[in-house]
Amino acid sequence: MKSHLVSYLRFCDNFHFRSFPLDANIVSRYVAYLAYVGRQFGTIQNHISSLKHFNQLYAFALGWEQNYVFKLIIRGAKRFLGMQLNRKQAITPVLLYRMALFFDFRIPLHAAMWALFLVAFFSFLRKSNLVVDSLRSISSPKVVRRGQLIFKEHAAYLRIFETKTIQFAQRSLSIPLPVIPGSKLCPVTALETHLKLNQVPASAPLFSVRDSSSASCQPITYSQFSRFLARSIQAIGADPSAFSPHSFRRGGATFAFDCGLPAEFIKLQGDWRSEAYLVYLEMTDNQKRAAVDAMAQNLQSFGL
Repeated sequence: MKSHLVSYLRFCDNFHFRSFPLDANIVSRYVAYLAYVGRQFGTIQNHISSLKHFNQLYAFALGWEQNYVFKLIIRGAKRFLGMQLNRKQAITPVLLYRMALFFDFRIPLHAAMWALFLVAFFSFLRKSNLVVDSLRSISSPKVVRRGQLIFKEHAAYLRIFETKTIQFAQRSLSIPLPVIPGSKLCPVTALETHLKLNQVPASAPLFSVRDSSSASCQPITYSQFSRFLARSIQAIGADPSAFSPHSFRRGGATFAFDCGLPAEFIKLQGDWRSEAYLVYLEMTDNQKRAAVDAMAQNLQSFGL
């Protein structure tokens, strides 16, 4: 919500509009502006919802959203932009293996980033649980700390106490990470290498990098995560604009689905409260063909 408010206030300041109380004509212009700069219709709806919240928070009058022109603008934006989401592509094990060739695991930053890549893939965690938005948000309770990682004989576990769907300590998550002996894609080995090089304190964000000059650890931010991923994708000859850190969450869930893991596991591991996880999953052409082939075989068994 805060980012939506900042965006709207910046818009009003640039065009010399009064920001609050909300005015239907000004908000209509803001909707047109968001569409012009390439925001998706769902994002525009989120912006408007946030503005309604702040308008009520400031005790300003309601009713502006019933304005006929505003309704027409919203309807036009929906028709023009459509409802389909422009989803980023999924990270796959093959892509990860190819990217691994460009990492030097003797470098603290590379070791930390590789551990982050693999944990993001195997855990399905949201970016808010993996990295800080900025150095100013280092105290975020959602970001996993070194002390929340527990190594056991055949796996490692992440204890997660706050997420997008867990905000009142009603439960916690225990996310297993597998040991894959001899594989470059082993998240436990990657974590061990990262922690050996970076010596992250128990209270610090897990994915932090030790500064050799000051002997302190700096957490990896979301922008650093995004830029490093873009460079890694470009290094293997793929299009960086087709991927984002969210691609790990989608890729891990899709790979689990391909492996035949039950939907309940995918939903629980990814902390999805609803059936929204289904939109992340992609069926390959072979899987689709196998489904219709099974239908055909059953028809033949009936003699039809």
